[in-house]
Amino acid sequence: MPAITRQQLFAPQNVNNAAPTVLITIPSNPTSTLLINGRVRFSNHTALAALITAWAVPLSGAVDDTTIALPETSVGPNSYVDVDIPQLGAGGTFQAQAGSATSITVQPLDGAYYTP
Repeated sequence: MPAITRQQLFAPQNVNNAAPTVLITIPSNPTSTLLINGRVRFSNHTALAALITAWAVPLSGAVDDTTIALPETSVGPNSYVDVDIPQLGAGGTFQAQAGSATSITVQPLDGAYYTP
C-alpha cells in the first residue's frame, strides 16, 4: 500500500560557499522512495545581495549543468527566494552552494517521502 511520510527534511542551516552542501539525501530503503512536493527557502540575512545555486542530483549523479535545479540566482539584501525541488528518487540528493560565506540560510518549507 502506498505511504506518504511527512517529516522535517533537514534542519535550517547556513549554506556553504566553498563547495556544494548536501541538504537532503532521499532514503534508499525502500528503493522506490520519492521526494515529492519539496520546497525550500533560501534567505539572505545580510545588507548586500548574495548568490545561491542548487542541484537535484539523482543517485550516482553529479553536481553539473544537467542536474541544476536553481541556476545561480541573486537574492537581494534581507530577502529570500522560495524554490521547488524536482522529484528525487531513492539515494538522490538536493545540494546548494552560496556565493559568499554565511550570507545564505536555508530552511525546508514543504515536502514528503512517497513510497508506492
